[in-house]
Amino acid sequence: MDCDEVLSEIEHYLHGELAPDRARHLAEHLSACSPCFDRAEFQRKFKDIVRTKCHSAAPEHLLVRVRMAIRSERRGGAGPPDQIL
Repeated sequence: MDCDEVLSEIEHYLHGELAPDRARHLAEHLSACSPCFDRAEFQRKFKDIVRTKCHSAAPEHLLVRVRMAIRSERRGGAGPPDQIL
């Protein structure tokens, strides 16, 4: 596994979205490659900061519109998108 492959999948790795075997290969690379490890650590810390600092709730009117759109999709669709949202 080379650095380009690792960097292209680093987000998936941090989110736990890789197959176990692929994640193991990526972790092995990170343990041996300090530039890739540094990038992964930066991304991890950035995600943590965003998660802790950006936690405002969605406006109620937006939640209502999203719920209506989901219900409409479950019923098999509806009219034009502007009527749903």
